[in-house]
Amino acid sequence: KREFSSAQGWRRGRGGALGFGSMAPPYDHEAIHPHEYVEAFERFIEGKGGKSPNPITAQLVDIAIEELDTMGHYGVEIDLLSLLDFNQRLGTILIQYPSTILPFLNDALLKVQHKIRETHENKFLMEVKELIHARLTHPPSCPSVRKPNVSSLRSQDVGRLIQVQGTVVRAGLIKTLESERMYECSKCKHSFRVYTDTSMHNSTLTPPSSCPSNRQKPCKSTSFAVVEGSRVCRDYQEIKIQEQIQTLEVGSIPRNILVVLEDDLVDKCKPGDDIEVVGVLKTRWKGLVKEARPDLEMVLAANHVRVRNEDKSCCSVAEDLVREFEAFWADNNQEPLRARDHIVSSVCPQLCGMTKVKLPLLLCLIGGVARLDPSGTRIRGESHCLLIGDPGLGKSQLLKCAAKLSNRAVHTTGIGTTSAGLTVTAQRDAGGEWVLEAGALVLADGGLCCIDEFDSIKESDRTTIHEAMEQQTISVAKAGLVCKLNTRTTVLAATNPKGKFNLEESISVNCAMGTPLLS
Repeated sequence: KREFSSAQGWRRGRGGALGFGSMAPPYDHEAIHPHEYVEAFERFIEGKGGKSPNPITAQLVDIAIEELDTMGHYGVEIDLLSLLDFNQRLGTILIQYPSTILPFLNDALLKVQHKIRETHENKFLMEVKELIHARLTHPPSCPSVRKPNVSSLRSQDVGRLIQVQGTVVRAGLIKTLESERMYECSKCKHSFRVYTDTSMHNSTLTPPSSCPSNRQKPCKSTSFAVVEGSRVCRDYQEIKIQEQIQTLEVGSIPRNILVVLEDDLVDKCKPGDDIEVVGVLKTRWKGLVKEARPDLEMVLAANHVRVRNEDKSCCSVAEDLVREFEAFWADNNQEPLRARDHIVSSVCPQLCGMTKVKLPLLLCLIGGVARLDPSGTRIRGESHCLLIGDPGLGKSQLLKCAAKLSNRAVHTTGIGTTSAGLTVTAQRDAGGEWVLEAGALVLADGGLCCIDEFDSIKESDRTTIHEAMEQQTISVAKAGLVCKLNTRTTVLAATNPKGKFNLEESISVNCAMGTPLLS
């Protein structure tokens, strides 16, 4: 018999059985019986042996009382750092073999629900939710788990639990996936379940070809009937995330990866959102194409998704930098304009002077504060800026500097840019379904969108950004997809005058732009 210790993990029990604390391989997950994993996870969920009270039971109580749908899917957030603090080897095995160990954690959550319902003071108001899932958060800060970007994913990461960040560029439709089905042998009446093969492109459920019954005389039947009412269906959605452009080096091509969302994770994000995904990296065969070699592609099966839109406009500032700014303003308390000019001159320092250009550029980067009027209408806080000047005056340098200063920025040029590239485009995915792919303005939501050579954009394409600049949204009606996406971004554009700039004429005449766009 093996005993469990929160400080030492599994250890040798009576009878000489080997566990984590003995001579057995420390990360051999198959050496431990499944019910022992469930018991260990139960102790962790109930907070036994931990250094602080565990908040997981509070989540279970809230779900049991407040949620009325007993057939719905619900997620419970579990802090991986707390699990590693409770038992380091148990948490390490969960990270290394998540596909095998996560079902034991889900079973432990279900058992703890039943225990809570028996002893809770409001037990008559509680309903046990059978379809409950463990959502892992806060993985340890090590390179093998927290990946800096999509490009750092390698083949040795397949099957492990990882965390990666990115921007959603495509969100597929929510589909129904048949995950399992029960068959009955027509000859020996043996019943067994068949599960969906997630390694195939369409996650198909292949009918059995032989009877798996364990009998002395093997059953060679090939005829099976589907047991009525045994089909289990789940919500299913595929999204594509791309590396954040501001984190890439010059010349790097942003990589992307497909992310599979299931159950309560579907429809949790939309194109343009910055998300943080914790999941299991898997391989999947691509669709078969005539006279082409079938290849494997990496797919991330999401376990937890966190939308980081609220983190777009904020960034962590070191304390020494804060003290430096406080000392700077304390020294220039009597001369605020001189301090302002010093800050303005620090913007794009390779261009000398140009204070009247750099000051509005800096004000656009700082931005304003959005507000709601008494009628409920949102007044945008972002201000837009158009730089007009002859070629060779450094407009592109200013745009590149502004993109570097912004915490979230997308830089594009007007040559060859279309309205779909700026807003949203509709494309067919591998299954033939229409999906939306975000453009530059949607990807820059909450940040800065720099458009160089603005005069090179066609007039018909230029007018499509009116709604994005004023209403801060984009209304889409393409290929039967009707939706509205956020574009809460500051547009910084640069253009050349049409011919020689005439000070006596209006900007609309000098730039050949419509008055509504300039307003």
